[in-house]
Amino acid sequence: MPETMRALVWEGPGVLQLRHVPVPEVKNDEVLVKVSYSGICATDQEIFQGKFPYRPPYILGHELTGTIVKTGHAQAALREGERVVIDPAVPCEACLSCQSGKPEFCLNYRELGINRNGGWADYAVVPARCVHRIPDTMSDLAAAVFEPMTCPFGAVEAAGVNACDKVLVFGDGPAALYFTQIARMRGAAAVTVVYKLPERVEWLKKAGAAVVIESVNMESVEQTDDYVRNQGFDLVIDAVGLSETVQAAVRYAKIGGRMIFYGFKDSQTSAFPHREIILKNLTVYGRTNAPSVWPRAIEAVSRGYIELEPLVGQVLKPEQVKAFLEEGQSSCAIKTVIDWR
Repeated sequence: MPETMRALVWEGPGVLQLRHVPVPEVKNDEVLVKVSYSGICATDQEIFQGKFPYRPPYILGHELTGTIVKTGHAQAALREGERVVIDPAVPCEACLSCQSGKPEFCLNYRELGINRNGGWADYAVVPARCVHRIPDTMSDLAAAVFEPMTCPFGAVEAAGVNACDKVLVFGDGPAALYFTQIARMRGAAAVTVVYKLPERVEWLKKAGAAVVIESVNMESVEQTDDYVRNQGFDLVIDAVGLSETVQAAVRYAKIGGRMIFYGFKDSQTSAFPHREIILKNLTVYGRTNAPSVWPRAIEAVSRGYIELEPLVGQVLKPEQVKAFLEEGQSSCAIKTVIDWR
């Protein structure tokens, strides 16, 4: 085991340094993971830019996969050499929510790579409770982009998709692609997607979208067979989070329908249509992490119900990450990962 490792350390707005730092020590309730790949998401870019009130310096990276190389003395169930994915959520286990079996609502919530050291490094030390074994049928690249899929997975599970439901999704990013696949897996009759980027259309169709509508022609949603026959959609998912899409989600949901608000590009939504929500008897779901769904989500991917590896558009070396963050996300690449092998 080496004494030092490479790590991408965020040191302040616009400052990311590739440094050699000590390999972290492992406590009894932790494991040390040799990282193979770690993902990059929009949140990482916003932290890099200083848009959150987090205090540097620390190692970024909350999407990671790798192999266990060392375990704490209390970890008899986890073994060296096992391939794993990591749930970055670290609940305190002491607050009322944690004691009530709802760690996702932890009052003292922390997250690897968000407000404590994460996986943009050769090695990452993680709480054993955050570790999930993965089968050989899940590739390393698929595992690298697994974590961001679990939040949509949990959101759809909470809202429910009944057999032959009509589903509408706003968005063409990774979350929209995850939502589309998950809704189809759970039995939706058809998924309609409102998109912005033309280069994402083929991806959306491969994910299972039956109808795709460009956002500039959003009103044509009302001419689709599913909307006309159903007088709205059973489930509407906003994976964008603009005032426009929030209002459209309410407008296109059927009476008694359900909505998932997932994206939040706008910090506030102007003219929130609460009157229409009341009169249409709508049920609204807002979700972030969902720790209980990880085993089921792993099985869904391992059995091929959800495809993740095709979403990886580019693989970077650690030396390339700072420039990538400075340039901004490419519209062509769905997901970008860092190779630490």
